[in-house]
Parts: sequence; structure tokens; C-alpha cells
Amino acid sequence: MIHFPENTAVGPYKVQRLIKESDYNASYLAADNKGAQFFIKFFDLELVPERLMEDGAVLEIRNCRLIKHPNIISYVTDGVLEHEGKKYPFIVTPFFRGHLLSEVLKARRTFTSAQAKALILPVLDGLSYLHRELNLCHNDICPHNILLEDQGDGTVVPKIIDLGHTCEMVMGAPPFPVEDLYTQYMAPEALKGIFTDSSDVFSAGALLFAMVDGKAPWECDTKRAETYAQRKAKVQEARKADLILPMEMDELLSKVCASALGRPRSQRPTASDLISLLVGEKASGDAREASADQEEVSESGFKVQRNTPGKGGFAEVAGMEALKEDLYKRVIWVLKDKEKAEKYRLTPPNGMLLFGPPGCGKTFFAQKFAEESGFNYLLVNGSDLGSIYVHGTQGKIADLFKEAEKNAPTVICFDEFDAFVPNRGSQDASHKADEVNEFLSQLNNCAQRGIFVIGTTNRMELIDPAVLRKGRLDLHVEIPAPDLETRKKMFQIHLKDRPQEKNLNLDHLASLTEGYASSDIAFLVNEAAMVAALSDELISEKHLEDSIRNNPSSLGKEHRQTKIGF
Repeated sequence: MIHFPENTAVGPYKVQRLIKESDYNASYLAADNKGAQFFIKFFDLELVPERLMEDGAVLEIRNCRLIKHPNIISYVTDGVLEHEGKKYPFIVTPFFRGHLLSEVLKARRTFTSAQAKALILPVLDGLSYLHRELNLCHNDICPHNILLEDQGDGTVVPKIIDLGHTCEMVMGAPPFPVEDLYTQYMAPEALKGIFTDSSDVFSAGALLFAMVDGKAPWECDTKRAETYAQRKAKVQEARKADLILPMEMDELLSKVCASALGRPRSQRPTASDLISLLVGEKASGDAREASADQEEVSESGFKVQRNTPGKGGFAEVAGMEALKEDLYKRVIWVLKDKEKAEKYRLTPPNGMLLFGPPGCGKTFFAQKFAEESGFNYLLVNGSDLGSIYVHGTQGKIADLFKEAEKNAPTVICFDEFDAFVPNRGSQDASHKADEVNEFLSQLNNCAQRGIFVIGTTNRMELIDPAVLRKGRLDLHVEIPAPDLETRKKMFQIHLKDRPQEKNLNLDHLASLTEGYASSDIAFLVNEAAMVAALSDELISEKHLEDSIRNNPSSLGKEHRQTKIGF
């Protein structure tokens, strides 16, 4: 790889010094014309392996453009530098002040269980995002690829860096060079060429072990000068012995480590599973198994889902990328970053109305919004408030909001909101005027009490206009029938982990389901799976096509642009 001299101009940036290099890329520290520092990584197209390219573009650059997570190296810009007659694609990422975890461990520093837990949670959260949102595996989680960013107040935030081996799941020969991988942090299946989200989780467990013990589990004497095959053989031999967990590791982290490193094939945990273990400990410090969300019945008789960091959130919502990004920018960060919101005197919105055809996931989206924001979630349906209205008390509505405030921050989701706040001008709704007035009173500035209200409806015109004005339900968001790409992702999600034939044409299936609701696609896949199971066969494209033929869209013809044909 060519070395660029100091002060080489790269658009508004100037190269300062080389940081590290491989056979086909090199990373430099650079500064823009205002003196702000960045990292720039250059690629030599003549040396980049063909398997790391796609349509003439470097896969690492493409992946970095996609990733938007606070604990993964983020994207600033990219371009191509022409130097001495050759073109070098490059990517620019933010500069972080801090130390690599490997540097800390090399200095023989270790972490307490509490410190290790605080550092591994963001790493697992980043991995969960990669796996669920982008269907990517990092494939090289080790101390050399965890940067501990110095926050300037004595605290550090871990960042996953180096996306050079990041790709979709690999079941065979990997599309990237393996010589530079750190074998002591690789999962057993990765050493055999199988790279999955489970192998990333194994590596995270090894990372956690090293933070407390100062060295990798099953430590053995491997040298970077040795070949990959030599280092792999040493690691595999060392792992024939039993794993001995560090004495300094508390019971909770021991359980997490054992789950990640000692799991049988049928019980490999996900990143979210480990997050659930870590955040589910009791106040006394005793470890216990817990789901990422815990549901309990409130004093008002409603079910409150207590969300904790790491729950799937938007990662479990297929498609709607523009909407998710827009809500994150306009709402979620304001709700989560109170310090910056106060600094700029930003007022968080009180809530939003999700409208669109039935069965398209409005209530599901509301729940995932609560998980993404980390707010508790309180779902209220028509029968719940129906019993309240029969007893005729606006006080019950007030009690509901008091309960939400008590559990703040809370998202209250009113399913079929038009039934709760009908237009007071209509004759049919005149008897509910007092209840609507109570809703209006409670909605005023409820964000200041830590409450965010979401209403869902497929009859927006029936809702009282006063509810929809600014200062109450500020945002109006349409959740339409899923588009082609979203339907494809839904088939992918619902088919996951089911026995199926190879190379199912998801594009074809998505094209056959134009105008279908999200719930329709879940039903189609389940019916096809049922037919296959009764015949003890793999789910085939024919099973799915038959299911589509036999089950028209629940939304009706008005949501379909073309007729399905076979």
C-alpha cells in the first residue's frame, strides 16, 4: 500500500500521519481546514481482494455509509483521491481521543466487574444493531477493535471500530482475508470458516473475560509473526481444556461469560440475550434471568412494559428507514438527550398520531418506538377505556396519566384512538364530550411530565380536531401498506430460522404481495410453514405462492396497484 506524504490534500482535509496499514488499505490521521481532526482510510483498488468489492465499490465503504449507531465508528464522507495517476477510494470517520482496549490490557490494567459491565453493554448494543437492523456481522471483535473514547470527565465510551471484515453471515470460505484476525477471540465455528451473529457474541464474551482477567480465555502463546493456520491450531488445542472463569468476576458476569463462551450449538445466545442478563440483575446484585422488557399490571389495571437498553426497537421494524431516521432526529434524541435539549431550549413533542390502513403495524411500530427511546410502554385499547367510560369518570383518565407520570418516562399508546376522542361536533359523540375534554386537558404539555402519547387509527377523520393541533398530538405520521422492499424484508424476517429451501426468490414473493398488510405477510408465511410441516418438507417457493393465491390482501383492492397473477 502506498504511503501518502504529510499534508497531502484530500478535498478539505490534509493528511497528518500514518496510523496503521494492511496489504490493501492504510489509515491516517487528518485535519480539515478548521483544524478539526478525522480518520481517513485509503484503499488501493489494485490490491483490494475482489470478494471485498461489489459493483466496483469497496464493501467496507458501503457498510460504513449504512451504520448509524453511537457505539460503532460512524460515517462522515467518502470519495476518491487521484494520486500519481492512480485512484484511491477513501472514507472519512470521526476522530476519537482515547485508547484502544488492547493498549489498556497491554499495560496490565484490568477492570472491576462493574466497570466491565458498563463497557460491554454498549458493545453488545452495537452488535445487536448490526445483526438485527443491517443483517451484518462484524467478525473481528477483539481488544484491538474497541476504542475507549475519552469523554473528558474521567469517563470513557467504547466504540466498535474497523469494519474491514464486516459482511453478511458466512457459511464457508469468508470473503475477507483471515491472516489478520485475532484467533484467541474467535468463536470455534469462526475458526472453521463459519461467521455468524453468534460468533460475534462469542467474541464479545471473550472480550468481557479479558477486561476482568487481563487476557483472553484459554490464553495460549500465539505470535502475530506466525501464520493464521499456526495460531488457529494453538487456540483449538488450548480450548480442549475446561474454561476457568476469573475469580475477580462477580456472579452476574460469570453467568454472562459462561453463556457466551460455553454455549452448546442449540443454545447460542444473541447479543440481546446477553444484554437482558446484564440489565436484569436485582438491586441486591444477585444474577437472574430476565427478558429485556418486563410487564406488570399498574395500579390502574393497565399493563406496563418496562423497557431496558438493548431491546430490539426499530431494529425489529422492517423497512420504513426514512421514517425511523426522521423520528430519531425529530423526537427520540430530544427525549433521550435532556442536557442538549435544555441547552438549546428544545421542547419535546407531546405525541404523535399513527394513521393508515388496518394491519400495517401501527401498534407494533408504537411499541418499537418506546423500546428505541427506552421509555416504558403502556398500551390502552378500546375495551380498557370502555369500562372506564361505563363508570362515567373523567377521573379514571386522569389516573391513567398519573400512572404514566409515576412510571415516567412513558409512552402511552391508545389503539384505535378515534374511539377515545371522537369529534364532539358529531351527534353520535355528544355523550363523550366530557371524556374528550379530559383528554385535551391531560394532553396539554404532557411531555413535561415525561409522557409521550401515541394514538393509532385508520379513521383519522373521526378524531376531534382539537386533539390533533400543535401542543397535543404534534406529529401526524402515516404508516402505509408496506412497499416492495419492506415486504421483501418481512418475508426474510418471518422465514428466519424455519426449515426452507435454498435461494427462495424473495423479490418475486414481494412482487406478488403488492397491497398486502404486514399482518397478511406474517399469516402467509405461517400458513406455508404449516403446509410444509404436515408434509415434512422444506418450505418452498410453491408453498408460499399457493398461500398468496389462497389469501387475498385484507386491505382490499384500493391498496393494490396491480392484480396478482400466476
